[in-house]
Amino acid sequence: MTNITLADYMGFIFSEITRARDHADRVAKEIAEIYSKDEILQSFSVPRFKIPEMEIRVPVIIAGAKFTNALSFVMPVESFKTFILAKVNNAINAIKIKKSGVNNDFTIVRNINMIKNIRLNNRIGIGRGPQRLEADSAEGLILEFYNLLIDNDDPSTPENIVDVKWAEIFNKKIEEQQLLQDYKQQNPNNELYNQVREEVIAEIRRNTVITKSKIENLLVNPETQAVKNDSSEISVFSICAKITEEGLYIKSMKDDEGNLTRVAEFE
Repeated sequence: MTNITLADYMGFIFSEITRARDHADRVAKEIAEIYSKDEILQSFSVPRFKIPEMEIRVPVIIAGAKFTNALSFVMPVESFKTFILAKVNNAINAIKIKKSGVNNDFTIVRNINMIKNIRLNNRIGIGRGPQRLEADSAEGLILEFYNLLIDNDDPSTPENIVDVKWAEIFNKKIEEQQLLQDYKQQNPNNELYNQVREEVIAEIRRNTVITKSKIENLLVNPETQAVKNDSSEISVFSICAKITEEGLYIKSMKDDEGNLTRVAEFE
């Protein structure tokens, strides 16, 4: 069975009532013409069916609903700044380690002095002092990045924003550290950028949540037999509609220049 929207269902009921009134008026017109030709009946008032007010109750079985979810990026700005800076620093640190020719697994490194130098470089790259400097230089770019995510018309697809702003931040920091050539040699296919890009997108998605759901329309089963046999107290509700009849008259009016104007008037 094909379900229809509640608006279509109720709209059809109301249009049927309007057509019923139209049919009654046409019958009244035919009777008026008969009365006008009869010497006796022409003195009688023409019978005309009219309902000043009508109330209808329609039981409806709910078959489903169509709704949309509103998504929003809800990560606090300071958390976002910290996250992006950490990703930048980790990437820079990875490039420096490879540049030094030292394996990430320090247990197989024989030169103890080289290990000390790497650890020192790590502290310089991600320690408090240099991180503050990196934060200062990237503050504007990260804030732009954040605002674009907040204002994104479709938060479910942050990829385009990430492709522009993360690339801008990533490239800026590599150039500031004078590591561009080293990065190209280590990542001929842009491996490190692509890896971190996916991590950034994943974190953005984790912080993109449903903040509002909106029902577009209710779907109902128009079969009255289904309401009788397949319904329950939970699935059925009753619509009570009160219809007040109001007459509509179309009048023609002429102005001083003879122009004809049609005017709609209500009772």
